[in-house]
Amino acid sequence: MTSVSPGYTHRTNEYTVLKRILKELNEVVARENKRPFEYADLTPSLLALLEDEIIPSLENEIEGDPTPQYLYDNTGGEPPVTMAEMHEIARASSKFMYHQSRLHS
Repeated sequence: MTSVSPGYTHRTNEYTVLKRILKELNEVVARENKRPFEYADLTPSLLALLEDEIIPSLENEIEGDPTPQYLYDNTGGEPPVTMAEMHEIARASSKFMYHQSRLHS
């Protein structure tokens, strides 16, 4: 949302807007859960959708930390390559490419 007038520009961060919306959705769910079933405004499926999918997804995107849980884990991933191994691979690749170019010449 941007408001522009001569000499003044105000820009609202969209994450701020989404946080307000998330707060309002949580308030809607809280109010709806306090009502007796026969006075409910939302259908049970819409309420379940809000509680189980929409709100958790928004919370995860807005408040989630983008940093991986384990930066350096010991799961046996690909081991680091030494400088000598990198040179050996480059040499083998170069040799292969040379022989390929000679075959197709």
